Amino acid sequence: MARRLPPLNALRMFEVAARLTSFTQAAQELHVTNAAVSHQIKQLEEFLGLQLFERRNNQLSLTMAGESYLPRVREAFRALQQATDALLDDKTTTLRVAVPPALGTKWLVPRLYRFLNLHPDVRVEVSSDFDRDYQRNDITIDHRQVDAPDLVVERFTSSTVFPVCNPATATTIRNTQDLARQTLLHERSQQRQSHLPNWQQWLEESGAAQIDASHGPAFSDAQMTLQAAIDGQGIALGQQILVEYDIAAGRLVRPLAKEVSLRVPYYLIFPQHAAQSHAFAVFRQWLMDEAKRSG
Repeated sequence: MARRLPPLNALRMFEVAARLTSFTQAAQELHVTNAAVSHQIKQLEEFLGLQLFERRNNQLSLTMAGESYLPRVREAFRALQQATDALLDDKTTTLRVAVPPALGTKWLVPRLYRFLNLHPDVRVEVSSDFDRDYQRNDITIDHRQVDAPDLVVERFTSSTVFPVCNPATATTIRNTQDLARQTLLHERSQQRQSHLPNWQQWLEESGAAQIDASHGPAFSDAQMTLQAAIDGQGIALGQQILVEYDIAAGRLVRPLAKEVSLRVPYYLIFPQHAAQSHAFAVFRQWLMDEAKRSG
């Protein structure tokens, strides 16, 4: 006789709580009370006869049983979603893509129409609000590598970095030393990693380490930093992959031709099972082709 299945609602709350490692945040995402989450998790643990979570020093974490159970629950929800998509529209496949906000706005979205024209049967859902839970998406573009047995990490592209500003500001810059009289715009966010280049590193490689790189306003993401440069508020350190459209449109220029070795790597990260999808295969190949086109 087949065993009974656990309650679907409890499984959903388990997946969200495990992803966020917080009952409080899970309750907020699911629009229920903390008590409701706790009750459903307890109900699931009683059904399984196993403890899924443990709390140490006010930190919630998965037990070994929870770690083992989570990927299987995620795969079950993914299969259920795919089956529902196929039932509601058997001609369309949904592909979930996650990117950092600036890369999505400045690089992916402006060229996405080319993919959609080639593959009208693939419905692409792009998200920039991700907490690096790579299992939730079919493919993620990120500048940080991960090491997990159930994920595939491929080198996607790398981007040079160089100063950018609007055309009017560029008329006041003839050489690297002129940057000492300019306002430097900085990107400083919680998501910014130490491996991403900053002004101090660029100036050191350019032979201008004596310039004070600590001054100038800071912004929480690259989009605001680049917009400030477009508006003439100073000079930003831009990634080529993020500024090529603004340069082509004349909103930004590269005032100095100085080349340095600093680069920002990007990776394609995806669950192993995602590679079995035709939609994934054609989108991955399209990404690679677009990266080559960007240079």
